[in-house]
Amino acid sequence: MTIIALLLSYFLGAIPFGVIVGKMRGVDVRAVGSGNTGTTNVWRTLGPKAGASVFALDVAKGLAAPFIARALIASTEYSWIAVCAAMAIIGHTFSVFLKFRGGKGIATGLGAALGLMPIPALIAFAVWGGVLLLSRMISVASIAACIALPLLALAFQVPNAYVVVIAIIALLAILKHIPNMKRIAAGTEPKINLGKKRAVNSSEKAASETR
Repeated sequence: MTIIALLLSYFLGAIPFGVIVGKMRGVDVRAVGSGNTGTTNVWRTLGPKAGASVFALDVAKGLAAPFIARALIASTEYSWIAVCAAMAIIGHTFSVFLKFRGGKGIATGLGAALGLMPIPALIAFAVWGGVLLLSRMISVASIAACIALPLLALAFQVPNAYVVVIAIIALLAILKHIPNMKRIAAGTEPKINLGKKRAVNSSEKAASETR
């Protein structure tokens, strides 16, 4: 059952909800805006409601992975629960449905963290939301949350397996934000409109954003 749990976690994480929501609106989000399939590009091209839907769905699939582990794996060792959480994030980042391409795993990572350690994850989400409101840049908010989450895991003394997985995933997400960091330093990182829908522009190729 361990292998089944790992595979289920991966394939659930690999579901590209951004593409699905976009096609329901008649838009291939891979061909508009930044071409990213995650929350930011969906938000920019289809509006806040669509972006929020993708965010919630991506969080949900990350959240489901630890519960799959607890339900299917006879051993309740923290390490297997943590690995299943990681598999969901890997599925999102390297989706078999998108030719092993994907995003930065922020929303799915948040869901996985909620399934592993709810209170630290909620605090990190509050950090994300606060920084987003101040900066209006999802990349800045995501980097801040990625820095905060491993520190919160240590502060709350969660199992070591959880700390290791969270730290690795956070580090990978930060590394994937290096292009964003360069644009932030240059003052060219795009900001999101928190209130209004932005019209789709198929010729627009903004810098790749957080998923």
